[in-house]
Amino acid sequence: MRILRFFIFSFLGLLIVGLLGYFFGREILLALGSNMIKADYNSLLNKSYGQKCTEQFDYGQESWTQIRFTSDKDYNLEVVCEDFIASPIVLESKKLPPLLFKKSSGSGFKIDDSESPAFIELTSLGRHLFIYTDEQSIYSNYLSRPDLDYDLGPVSSCQSHNYQCCSSDFQSGIGDQLINVNDCPKSCYESCLLRPGILSFTSRPALDDETRIVEINSGEAITFSYVLSNGKNDVFDGQISNISKESFLEKLQTIFSEKKSTQKNNELVLPLRSTIDFGDEQIFKSESLQDTTDHIYTCQSRVCFFQAKISVVDARGVLSSDNELAKMVIKVNGI
Repeated sequence: MRILRFFIFSFLGLLIVGLLGYFFGREILLALGSNMIKADYNSLLNKSYGQKCTEQFDYGQESWTQIRFTSDKDYNLEVVCEDFIASPIVLESKKLPPLLFKKSSGSGFKIDDSESPAFIELTSLGRHLFIYTDEQSIYSNYLSRPDLDYDLGPVSSCQSHNYQCCSSDFQSGIGDQLINVNDCPKSCYESCLLRPGILSFTSRPALDDETRIVEINSGEAITFSYVLSNGKNDVFDGQISNISKESFLEKLQTIFSEKKSTQKNNELVLPLRSTIDFGDEQIFKSESLQDTTDHIYTCQSRVCFFQAKISVVDARGVLSSDNELAKMVIKVNGI
């Protein structure tokens, strides 16, 4: 009985210590991150770095400083020279403490006389803290995002805004799009959904692999075949750059702070609905991952050309990529 009581009280003790560590730990992490960023902001605000532009570019020019995040963990202290805005001078590179991440779409703070209000949101183990600037002063707030019209911050990478660069061939962007980023201005979205993948779209008689043209006579049948990816194999491994391996600490952050995961966004939702447009106002539809169909073309002149193409949509409405591999040209010799 004493042993049982010992184990019960030991378990309760460990549970209490764990809970205290969890709640106090995240407050400490947020305080560390907040103080770190505030100190960096005030350091840049109170010093002049104009000489850096003269040293770097051989002549004096207007300049300002900024705190610019390059990811949800890393940020730089930088000097921006007016004639070379795209090439800021990095004073120092820093990283947020473990289990502390930037969650907001803001990329940091620009520090000059014309500074617009800006804010970032830090998160640690489910707890959030807002850091914002206004009139060259920096503040923090645990309750809610301050009610001001905020700037997104310095131009930075898509990832620094907590957005994703979507691969146009394999992914479809959803949510808001950012175009003022320096890595993927045409494909920076809040999230990316995996497109249905067309592994092959072929014909019999066989088409020419280079021109993707197949030639038949009027009234002859042509057989179309396709094969789709079900999205659960490794067809796209290594082709989608924004799917990276998470560290152990990042996995903990995902569990405790509801950090967005891209896993579900990179799974297709069955069924996949395929449509083959034969190019002569006739179509074929199927819900199979692979299928075959015959079609007869007719031509009333010396030669006719038709473009056949396949499109696929999953249950969420995400459409396959409209690339050359999803199309072929049918050359029909007339009678």
